[in-house]
Amino acid sequence: MRLKSKPWSKPLIQQHPTRISEDNIPITLPTHFSKFAFEIGTGKGDFIVGKALSKPDTYFFGVEKSTTVIAFALKNILEHEVVNAHLIHGDFVKASLTIPDQVFDEIYLNFSDPWPKIRHEKRRLTSLGILEKITRLLKVKGKIYLKTDNASFFDFSLMNFSLFPYTILKIERDYLGNVDDVETEYEKHFRNLGQPIFYLAVERTH
Repeated sequence: MRLKSKPWSKPLIQQHPTRISEDNIPITLPTHFSKFAFEIGTGKGDFIVGKALSKPDTYFFGVEKSTTVIAFALKNILEHEVVNAHLIHGDFVKASLTIPDQVFDEIYLNFSDPWPKIRHEKRRLTSLGILEKITRLLKVKGKIYLKTDNASFFDFSLMNFSLFPYTILKIERDYLGNVDDVETEYEKHFRNLGQPIFYLAVERTH
């Protein structure tokens, strides 16, 4: 579901430097928020907007590579007048270098690219190298929530999480959603196709 480039994307991003920054710019943590969350791969922003609106005490960050996609997410945030969210345009690994240790209470991995070929294994968000970077950003007792339509990626993620200091809170191989969750655009798409959604929730123990 790759989007065609939109001519308005870059101008919109340039017009809102306080709402979106590049991946080499250190993030600023608003002092009047007690909780922080991070979505890696925002898509068009349905999830981060829904979550931010439902949890006004939490400040959300979201990172996305695609210029066009993150422009849609920014537009979504602006249209819904979301005040507790900030977007990062670029690569998660690069952005992680600008973020202090143990910042986030929650991290969301929604329908990450599974990189199915073995030679691309290190590019998966739950590969050991990248999962180490994700873990560094998560507070002790912080939680990671993962959703995917790809069974192989799910099993790969389960295996790698078992090698880190996490307690598994929930595993579902036919996830139907819950009252605290927000359905993403990919989730709607795959559910309409009748494909099962795989769900994992873990908590950092130490």
